[in-house]
Amino acid sequence: MNRRSAVAGGLIALGLGGRGAAQSARLRTLAEGLVGAGAASPRSAVVRIERMSGDVIFEAAAGEARPDTRALMTAQTPFHHASVSKVCTAILILQMAEAGAFGRRGIDARFSELGVLDRDVQARLLRVDGRDVAPDITLRHLLTHTSGMRDAVVDDAERIGGPAPQSLMGGLLGPGRDPGKRWIAWDPRRPEDADAGVLNLYLARGMGLAGLSTPGARFHYSDTAFVLLALLAERMGRAPYHELVRRRISVPLGLSGLYVAYRDDPKALGPARSPEAEVWFGPRPLLSGGFSLSFDWGGGGTVSPARDLTRLWRGLAGGELFRHRSTFDAMTSWTAPPGLAAPRTGVGLGLFRVAYPGGELWGHSGAWGARMWCDPQRKLVLAGTVNQVMADGPWHFPFFAAAADEAKP
Repeated sequence: MNRRSAVAGGLIALGLGGRGAAQSARLRTLAEGLVGAGAASPRSAVVRIERMSGDVIFEAAAGEARPDTRALMTAQTPFHHASVSKVCTAILILQMAEAGAFGRRGIDARFSELGVLDRDVQARLLRVDGRDVAPDITLRHLLTHTSGMRDAVVDDAERIGGPAPQSLMGGLLGPGRDPGKRWIAWDPRRPEDADAGVLNLYLARGMGLAGLSTPGARFHYSDTAFVLLALLAERMGRAPYHELVRRRISVPLGLSGLYVAYRDDPKALGPARSPEAEVWFGPRPLLSGGFSLSFDWGGGGTVSPARDLTRLWRGLAGGELFRHRSTFDAMTSWTAPPGLAAPRTGVGLGLFRVAYPGGELWGHSGAWGARMWCDPQRKLVLAGTVNQVMADGPWHFPFFAAAADEAKP
């Protein structure tokens, strides 16, 4: 079956005639157009759009979810969120701050004073021009990517992004490495072993000794920061990260399909993580190709169908996860530090604000093509994925424009 014709799902709400029917066709065409036949094109996609009230405006899926089983992508297919998961980590930290876990300073508490790492490890976490500045890192710096730390997933001590050759991804995609290795976040018994954990790799390869800036000076996106935040959540919550996500986020919101991959997998999960949607790196299938995404943890480890992400946003913005409305307001108090580049116009606490042709969006994107965004003016929420690392970044922008017309009374 041709990928472009393998379309499941479709319009769920707003069964209007005239203009409404035309707009529905426009959304449907956009969804079908996400899937292509090129080497770097998405093979599958799903998109769901709701009002903040929970009314579904549109839901559709297209393409083939798995090249090994030939299963079609559906609205119920679970997919890897990648960095959209950082929102869950931020929620946990802010919930704990509300409860006083970090003392009177809250998220302005210094990470070094919270007992996550030994002193000798802490001393290698961030040095700038030979000076130890790690004691100045606060939780706010970690949440806003302004800690000055490199990103262990794509950076190394000499290069930024790419991925860099000595980064975690650079190593896994290179020759002679085991792409199926099961990663953990941190093994304190082997701090010098780059293969022992994500933070171990960061330290052993000298990334901490090549800090990018002093804390608070500049923006640099860092998965390393969210590894530290998830470790902190485990220490303060006295439970594994995946249990905290389930207990504090999934259960209260009824997110029955959301879990932390490799740590909280469903019992029915099959070979090569089927039925999860395949993740593509250009022409290379990762899951069915034996590639482990277990390094994506507090910075990108959650999986679910699209409906759980729209519900997550509505619960977050609607005040269901915090004791005080002011906590979400703080989460969306945007700053624009040096280094923040368009289309991002602001960074909050685990969230971003971006400019798009219809105004602004709040939310987060993930490297595998996942999206969870809200248009706060029009009160529209979108979640979905194209399951392709090399896909067009703002693929979701046209859907917001079309849905804004669809949602008009």
